[in-house]
Amino acid sequence: MASERRPQTIVVGYDGSGAARAALAYAARQAGPGGRVYVVHAYHPPPDFLGSPTYQDMLSHHRGRGETLLSELSLDDEELAGPEYETELIGGPPAHSIDSVARARDADEIVVGARGLGRMRALLGSVSLELLHIADRPVVVIPTAAAANAAGH
Repeated sequence: MASERRPQTIVVGYDGSGAARAALAYAARQAGPGGRVYVVHAYHPPPDFLGSPTYQDMLSHHRGRGETLLSELSLDDEELAGPEYETELIGGPPAHSIDSVARARDADEIVVGARGLGRMRALLGSVSLELLHIADRPVVVIPTAAAANAAGH
């Protein structure tokens, strides 16, 4: 006799990319009916803008982009059916913001998509890599190839 899984709480980092969309679909399956998915978009301008006269304008631009991404997110897709969704827009570095939401919401896991930006970007630091170092719960990284396969269906 197989036991039913309990609903899960999942935090998903969302940037509007195909990889993020694949991460969202994975999170919906993991959370299951009655589960909860927190879709997090973190925004901040590059650190070299700090102190710049246009810093506030740049911050407002990044926040506006995040608001648009989350407002245009269609959560009524069949592949996303099951869990309840909440979106969160947070100012700050993405990895730390996503981890903060996961801790605050007592998430069972964090899911992000790999952007596939290459080795140089990975050396400089990626959100998924940083999450693997700072998170105190499982982190699932959906590879670029999986996102491409999902888009082809």
